[in-house]
Amino acid sequence: MAEILLLDDFIDFQLVGVNSSFEDPFQFIYHLNLNFNTCFERIKDYDYLINQQEFFFSSYHWYDDFNKIDYHIIKNRPIESVFKNNEVDLTQLFQADFPLISKYKNCNYILKVTGWDDDIDNLIIPFKTNNFIDNIEIYDVDDISDANRLIF
Repeated sequence: MAEILLLDDFIDFQLVGVNSSFEDPFQFIYHLNLNFNTCFERIKDYDYLINQQEFFFSSYHWYDDFNKIDYHIIKNRPIESVFKNNEVDLTQLFQADFPLISKYKNCNYILKVTGWDDDIDNLIIPFKTNNFIDNIEIYDVDDISDANRLIF
């Protein structure tokens, strides 16, 4: 008998929306590392394909050795896009700007936390609101319809 795998079987992470006054991800990460003793590093852009258009999102990674938690910060808006077909299309004249995670449309960064097995209310976030972090939103991944976009 075949076993059915559900999408929920692959979602083993938590998502946190972060709203910062720094739109530039380099500035945001620099200040995070400076103020909160984190060590986020730039990694390859996260790419996502929709309707023959590939979108690229700035991505950063840090593995917290002490807590054994993996953190990824991804800009919630694409930094660029590339069309995969050569056909002329008027929609290609305008840069698409959509949030990677629509539930966090008002947040400019997504924090993906992997390795957290405890209750979501006890989630360890390596930073807090301050003069450049305006808001931090924690949602249950089961309530986010497009969380599968961050399975990697």
